[in-house]
Amino acid sequence: MKLKIISIAIILILCLSNFVTSLDVDSSTEENDVVEIRIALLTDEVEDEDFYSQHGRTRYFIYALRDYKWKVGNTTYCFVPTLLSTDRLLKGELSLENFDVLSPPPDPIWENVIFTGIRLPKNILRIKRVVDFIKEGGGYFGSCAAAVVAGEMKNTPDTFFERMWKNSCFKISSVKHENDCAIPIFSNFFGGKSSDSVGLQGYIQYSGWNTTNYSINYYSGACLDIKIFKNNPIFRDFLETSRRIRWVSGQKLILPDGNCDRIKVLAKYPKEEISDNETFRIHHWEYNGGIAGLIKAFIRSIRGDEEIFFVKNLGILMKTLVFAEDWDMTDDIVETNHANSPFIISEIYPNENKARIILCNGHLEMNVWWGGHIEEMEDTDHNNIYDSFHHWVGITPEDETVEDEFSYNYWIIRRSIAWVSKKVSDNDLPPVYGSSQVSNIFPYNQTSLDIKIFGNSETSDGIESLELFYRYSDDNETWCDWILYDTDFDGSDGWSWDFNSPSGSGYYQFYSIRHVDFEGEELIEKVPPGPDAITRVLD
Repeated sequence: MKLKIISIAIILILCLSNFVTSLDVDSSTEENDVVEIRIALLTDEVEDEDFYSQHGRTRYFIYALRDYKWKVGNTTYCFVPTLLSTDRLLKGELSLENFDVLSPPPDPIWENVIFTGIRLPKNILRIKRVVDFIKEGGGYFGSCAAAVVAGEMKNTPDTFFERMWKNSCFKISSVKHENDCAIPIFSNFFGGKSSDSVGLQGYIQYSGWNTTNYSINYYSGACLDIKIFKNNPIFRDFLETSRRIRWVSGQKLILPDGNCDRIKVLAKYPKEEISDNETFRIHHWEYNGGIAGLIKAFIRSIRGDEEIFFVKNLGILMKTLVFAEDWDMTDDIVETNHANSPFIISEIYPNENKARIILCNGHLEMNVWWGGHIEEMEDTDHNNIYDSFHHWVGITPEDETVEDEFSYNYWIIRRSIAWVSKKVSDNDLPPVYGSSQVSNIFPYNQTSLDIKIFGNSETSDGIESLELFYRYSDDNETWCDWILYDTDFDGSDGWSWDFNSPSGSGYYQFYSIRHVDFEGEELIEKVPPGPDAITRVLD
């Protein structure tokens, strides 16, 4: 009997020991959690040795997302972008089991309009796969063309290109668009349309498709100062009222009639119409080269080895249209009709899974610039789309600015995708200014002088440290100078500080500065334009 009791006791001790050990493991995992945000970039591009030397926009999303990690407290977040081809999409690989977010980069979706606009069974299935993913609760982030095709075309199509657009729409969004567009020459010969039927596409069709000309591909469209609203966590930590964002022919977004709580406008176009501003204004051009000009262009397209922006997969026909010479500038201005209309919207899909959707009418992945204006080309017998009908002049050189023009809006992409994934809390979205920020403090009114403050910082190679700065006010109007409170030298256990409110009751503002010592070189984050977080201490 005693032997049985001893045996049972030993078994219970071993079980308890295993239970405690498992608790320790779970606790450790929870304290140092890693959250992956899996993104399907819908494109048929292949990430081979030529991928980063090509001119598609997909690589810019890779730049913004891959290898980017940030840590809040004890949780590390990271983006995992994957190129999802049409074949893989059709096979059913787009599912919540594999991905959290779908994002079709702008260029491939532009090309796919031609391929998927014809109502073939595989194209219908392609759209269904996307719709099913959103219905299941998967997030969607789309910019420019990918924002437009998320909804539905409101106007009746009357050109080939418009019909392809309409057939390619996913209809996962209640936001519609008006699409006035045509392929130059094509509509004139086969549709009997005038030159202005090209519509807003003039801002991209006329800007030059010669990939060997750096200025043509680096500057197109216009950089607009977009009004920002703080009604979504994506922009909650943004301190200014506007942001410069690149726009390249994005169509007008139209909200549904009446109040719709599921949709919020996060940003708007400037109040001044784009086409009314002389800096951005362009004219429509008309082809007058006739059949002879097309024949010459056809011969050039099959003989030459020129690489053409956008159309490398669209064949001889498009190359012929791009090379065709002898265009005349008309008196017709490319009308935009975008003033004060939505530029970025958020939307919740109307079912129990409540997928999150972000649509942006511009290009957050592309560079911005300051200064300059559009100058149209001299009208000659040799004008062609390949060499452009207009270009930008007088832009402020990049070495004379304080911003990184190329990654200027990467933070909006990162915060948008993190938000639509539903895997990141509103207070843990990536930093807005620089590489770190102080997380917002909740509740705003603190009833103790001792406050736990958490840092939010991008991770990197090297030895990292995070400094906490604060300033104090007793009336929330007059503030003292910024003071260094403390430095956290070890982020392995999470970025945090025990703040003891040195000035007692009152208002405190905070920001953080990240230091990285990498191979003997010290990298120091710039001071943000204002506080990251604020709290009121009531003792």
